[in-house]
Amino acid sequence: MMLSIKSQSHIRMPVSPLQVLILIQLDESPKYGYEMLKSIKEEFEGTWELKTGTLYPALKSLEKKGYVETETRNKTDYYIITEEGMQLFDLILRHIEDSIDFSIKYISTVFKWMTYERKQSSLELIEKLANKEHCMSQTLLKEFTQNIDIDLREPILIQIKNITQNRLKIINNLMEKN
Repeated sequence: MMLSIKSQSHIRMPVSPLQVLILIQLDESPKYGYEMLKSIKEEFEGTWELKTGTLYPALKSLEKKGYVETETRNKTDYYIITEEGMQLFDLILRHIEDSIDFSIKYISTVFKWMTYERKQSSLELIEKLANKEHCMSQTLLKEFTQNIDIDLREPILIQIKNITQNRLKIINNLMEKN
């Protein structure tokens, strides 16, 4: 299933999520294709197995749109972000913000509209979400835990509280090092 985002700002991304990752890498310095492929594979290990047959067409599309240029060095094609590619970052950041807002609202609405029985059987999902390294929003928690039996809701909320406290300890430790 794929969700379409229709945000208030009507931002339509001219590039794919893969192309965003490519541009971000090129913003640091010129790179060759295999170097970027390897970085993405390492970062998404176990969740996304990117292939050369996907990366190189994405690079060529970026080049066609004017966001990157190719420079050959020692028989190796290096990709360089253009000025237009750099300007695209403002749009990308707004799109990410809209995507996060939409995703949180969408998931909150799904939980809000679930039947009592469906919520009861979906406790495993909220536990998985709590264990992810993503922020748990107040809206998401409120919509999910509403109308859940207290004896089922309380252990999940305690677990989320403990995870949050551990994250706060990490943040405090990081702040003390500065």
